[in-house]
Amino acid sequence: MRRILNLPALIGALAAGLCSRCSLAADRLPTDYSPPRDIAEEWAMIVVLVIIIAAMGLIVYTLATRRGRLTDLSSKWILFLGIGVLPIPAILLSAAVGMEHSKGVVFCNSCHAMDPFVDDMRDADSDYLAASHFKNRFMQKEHCYACHTDYGTFGTMEAKLSGMGHVYMDASGNWERPIGIRKPYRFRICLNCHAGALKFEAEEAHEDMIEGIVDGDIACSDCHETAHPSREERSSSS
Repeated sequence: MRRILNLPALIGALAAGLCSRCSLAADRLPTDYSPPRDIAEEWAMIVVLVIIIAAMGLIVYTLATRRGRLTDLSSKWILFLGIGVLPIPAILLSAAVGMEHSKGVVFCNSCHAMDPFVDDMRDADSDYLAASHFKNRFMQKEHCYACHTDYGTFGTMEAKLSGMGHVYMDASGNWERPIGIRKPYRFRICLNCHAGALKFEAEEAHEDMIEGIVDGDIACSDCHETAHPSREERSSSS
C-alpha cells in the first residue's frame, strides 16, 4: 500500500532544515565591520623603526667611512648620537607599545596556564561572568585587563609588576594547574563600570551593597555567577 505524501509536513521539514542551515551559515559569516585602527600605535611603531634604522645607519656610516678618524670629535659625536641618544626614544616608544599590547586577550592567552580561562570566556554557551561580558561586548577590548586592573596609576603599576611575575613563571614553568588568584579579588573594580549605570541602579538590592563592596565585605559573586569556572572544572579541562 502506497504511503500518502504529507505535503505540509514535508514543507515544514524543508523549511526547518533551511532555517537551520541559514542559522549555521550566519554563525560562520564574517562581519563586514572591523574596529578602527589605532593610528597612534601604528605611528609609534613606524617612528621606532625609523629611529632604529637611523641609529644603525649612523653607526655603519661612521665605521665604514671614518674608520681612520674614529678618534675625531665629529666621529665621536656621530657614534654618540647613534649609540647613546637615538636608542632612548626608541626604547621608550617600544616599551609603550609593548605595554599596550600586553593589555590584549591574545597576550594573556599566550601563557598556556590561561587556556581554561580564555577558552571559557570565548565560549558563547558559557554562563560565567567573564563569558557574559565578552560575548555581549560589555567591554570593547582588553577584557582581561579591564577586570583585573584597579584604576589609577598604582593600579596599573601593580598589574604590570604582577604580569611580569606571571611571564617569569610561565617561562620557567614554575606553576601548577589549576592556577588561582593570589589574593581575594577586589570587587570594587566592578563598580568602576557598573556604578552609575541605569541597569545597575534599577536593582534596589544594589543600593545597600555598594558600601559593602567598596569595603570588601560583599562580593558580587555572592549573588551572581562566578567570573570563571571553578578549580575542579579547570582541573578537568586541563
